[in-house]
Amino acid sequence: MNIQEACQNEIDALHRCFEDWFNGRVPRTAEAFDRIDTALGEAFVIVMPQGSKVVRGPLLKGLYDAHSGRQGIRIWIENVRVLEEDRALIVAEYEEWQTEGSETTSRHSTAVFRRNDEKPNGLEWLRVHETWFDRPPASS
Repeated sequence: MNIQEACQNEIDALHRCFEDWFNGRVPRTAEAFDRIDTALGEAFVIVMPQGSKVVRGPLLKGLYDAHSGRQGIRIWIENVRVLEEDRALIVAEYEEWQTEGSETTSRHSTAVFRRNDEKPNGLEWLRVHETWFDRPPASS
């Protein structure tokens, strides 16, 4: 599998896990949450669309506590593109779309991954930066 496919697969898979978790399609257990926990590196940081920075521990706690808390949410990814790669790191960008009730939101996301054969799709999430944007979704 090439790096573009690996990034596409990993980004899609992790966001499917988020959707399943938020909708309560999986049990609220450590085993069900493990895919999310395993993917994120120990020093993982996300910069949320409104500008706040959240480190791994508080993020995982918030996600775990959100189990079944967003019934009906739909999350999908579009336009994954690898921007840069070297032997250790990959920088990719993608659009993340969410529909919850009658509201659809969209964000540009940039992710930094480290190659790690012990992680799903051989990629360890190190950092994500999200920024809101508005445009109708290309697909749903």
